[in-house]
Amino acid sequence: MDRRINLLEDDIGKSLFRMAMPLMGTAFIQMAYSLTDVMWLGRLSTNAVAAVGTCSFFVWIANAITLIAKTGISVGLAQAYGKNDFRESKEVMRAGIHVNLVFCLLVGSILYFFRDSILGFYHLPETVHQMAYQYLGIIALGMFFTFMNPVFSATFYARGNSVTPFKVSVIALVLNIVVDPILIFGIGPIPRLGTAGAALATVLAQGVGTVILILVAKRERTMLIQTKYLRPSSKKYIGDILHLGVPACIQSTIHASVGIVLNKYIAGYGARPIAVYAIGSQIESLSWMTSDGFSTAISAFMGQNYGAKKFERIKKGYIVGLKIVGSLGIFATILLFFGNEHLFRLFIPEDPVTILMGGEYLKILSISQFFMTLEIGTSGALNGLSLTRYPAIIGTVFNLARIPLSFLFMPLWGVNGIWASMSFSSVLKGTLAFFAFWYIYKRTNGFSENMEKYISRVSSVS
Repeated sequence: MDRRINLLEDDIGKSLFRMAMPLMGTAFIQMAYSLTDVMWLGRLSTNAVAAVGTCSFFVWIANAITLIAKTGISVGLAQAYGKNDFRESKEVMRAGIHVNLVFCLLVGSILYFFRDSILGFYHLPETVHQMAYQYLGIIALGMFFTFMNPVFSATFYARGNSVTPFKVSVIALVLNIVVDPILIFGIGPIPRLGTAGAALATVLAQGVGTVILILVAKRERTMLIQTKYLRPSSKKYIGDILHLGVPACIQSTIHASVGIVLNKYIAGYGARPIAVYAIGSQIESLSWMTSDGFSTAISAFMGQNYGAKKFERIKKGYIVGLKIVGSLGIFATILLFFGNEHLFRLFIPEDPVTILMGGEYLKILSISQFFMTLEIGTSGALNGLSLTRYPAIIGTVFNLARIPLSFLFMPLWGVNGIWASMSFSSVLKGTLAFFAFWYIYKRTNGFSENMEKYISRVSSVS
């Protein structure tokens, strides 16, 4: 049965919501992967949480690089489907997969062979360093799945099918939940592997997800299967993938890199603040990952309607989309502010000092939740219109600003000054992204004229 949603004709609110619900569910599941690891590792030791939390920034950089192919394929396919151009769809698919494989091999090799030097940047205690070394090595060996799953899922999203990737994610998550404690703590003949067990469980679950996505794509004869990958990619379409995807990649990579620098500052206050950041960022992802899932729906909607030249639906879709993600941001603000210590107690129930510090983290970050969802929703809209450079510029500038802001705030509030820099920069990003959308909207007469002055790709809608 065809699970695609008609983003060109159906009621805007209903079609966006129908597509977004599985996407938000998928985002919750991605968050649950990390939360499951942290929850079990928190019962192992605070050092284990700190080790995996340190590695999470390098995994974040890897995920940022997957955005090159994921964004290029998502936008390229959606606009090709809107134009009903299947030849272009295959060209986009081939170029995206080829680009993704190159970066996959490069990133996986760097993280595996240079992980000792990479982790040495933090000057971690020896026990924490060894835990992180083992964890990062296993994750690096499974990097193929890290790179392929987002791209394979994007081929379904571009068609308006968000249900299939959601179901696959559920299967992978259940597997991870079952295997995680077994490999971390050991059972019967299976030895206690600690942080290495958490990494193995994650790679195993991601690998199963990759296999299932390929099998479903084969059954449904999607563009993923119809495309012949042994043929060389067109330079034009490789250029399109890079023009569309690199800005998003740079933004996310800078965000992760800033996180690495901030984590070094945090480490100066001891192991507990590192654990607070590791756990707190996972709790906070309740809002940004669900909003990111909805952002993907907005992007697919914008791409298809831009390709079909349905400009009035673009404006309506953006307004409806922001109402929904904004509601998520308000809910997150209330939850994080009033439930702060209770949420942390779920992860480290026997460490009252860390719980108190974590409560302060969530209170400070709660201030920016609405603005963060505003930025994420607007970024999805701009990306779907091939305007990927603008959210990337805004995100990059104000993510980098967290470093000097931290220097400014730390003498006043200690480690809480770092949390304040993060929250304040998110407020600025969301506000500017919103105004950027409407500025370009007015300058292009509703995205129907002079788009070549703003667009982030080699070829555009003619």
